[in-house]
Amino acid sequence: MVKFTSFIVFCILITTISLPIQAQKLHSLNVNGLWEDVNNSNFSNGHMIISQDAELIYVTHYVEFKGLPLVEYGIGTRTGNTIEYKVKVTQKIPGWTTEGMHTLTISEDGTMLTGHYTSGGKKGPLEFKKAGK
Repeated sequence: MVKFTSFIVFCILITTISLPIQAQKLHSLNVNGLWEDVNNSNFSNGHMIISQDAELIYVTHYVEFKGLPLVEYGIGTRTGNTIEYKVKVTQKIPGWTTEGMHTLTISEDGTMLTGHYTSGGKKGPLEFKKAGK
């Protein structure tokens, strides 16, 4: 019984120590830099630059949708491994809205951002691959 109790205490101790370390690791992943838009084949030549200043996130994004260019910028926040920012489109695609929200989750290895946009009552997928260092 003593061995079992010691084992349980050991497991609780390891869990208590490892959870903050894992949370710190996720938050220490670097999102600054160049990201490639890899959403789907309708999008090409897509590049996003992210700059993080403390919890604030600044984004500039250029992408072509079926050959039509779109330019947008965004400002938001990072909480843990999630970034969320409001976007404003400065060069729009006809029929698309000019404002929205993006919510992206950083992969455990820091090489992918996946999530979704919401805009004008619509929601769709977003996916970016780290292109810079």
